[in-house]
Amino acid sequence: MTEEETVILARYVRALCPQQRFDEYTADAWHDLLEPYSLEEARAAVARHIAAGHAFVSVGEIVTEIRKARNDRLDRHTEAEPPAGDLGDHTSYRAALLAERRAIADGRIEPQPVPALPPGSTEQQPTGRARAILAAVGDHVPTVREGVTNVLAIPCPHCHARPGRTCTTNGRHRADVHPARLEDARRAAAGLPPADPAEEIREIERRRAASANALAALPPGAVIQPDDGFEETA
Repeated sequence: MTEEETVILARYVRALCPQQRFDEYTADAWHDLLEPYSLEEARAAVARHIAAGHAFVSVGEIVTEIRKARNDRLDRHTEAEPPAGDLGDHTSYRAALLAERRAIADGRIEPQPVPALPPGSTEQQPTGRARAILAAVGDHVPTVREGVTNVLAIPCPHCHARPGRTCTTNGRHRADVHPARLEDARRAAAGLPPADPAEEIREIERRRAASANALAALPPGAVIQPDDGFEETA
């Protein structure tokens, strides 16, 4: 917020709170605290505070309202996953993620929530034709466009919930699904087979062996540095 915008905000507050005292230094003092924020979100914070029934508003209350609104937007947002092939270990995904967070907090873009799953049911299991239709749900593979919205069409490898059934934990229906089921749904949407636990174990063992070989190849006395390099000790 610029100094001129802080003056505009002070006039806005004075119009809403005619009994509140202002002088020629009020805007300067407010600017010290409001500079990191935009005029739009500061005006919205003032409006919410006054609409709640308050006759006056301090600069500290404006900052508090702005932070509450930012935190609420971030709480309702689900961060995007890194694109295929991007491990997110350096600049590309990290920079995009930080930019996304700032845009959500500032209110420049709307939060993107996780698609809601249908609630669990305690009704009696269907029989006859209805049961046959439900059993056929597993034959449908979600398309890339459908994404994970049809995650229930995939059986859960963790709790063994059948297609069309919600995941359970200790016999109770979950509001979400197990991560393994979500991963299988994503793989199915991409035309890939379900994840193979044995393959994951082999990959872990392969990485461990590669790490052990890399350590064994280091010269005697080498010290591993945080930047993944090494140096010789005296």
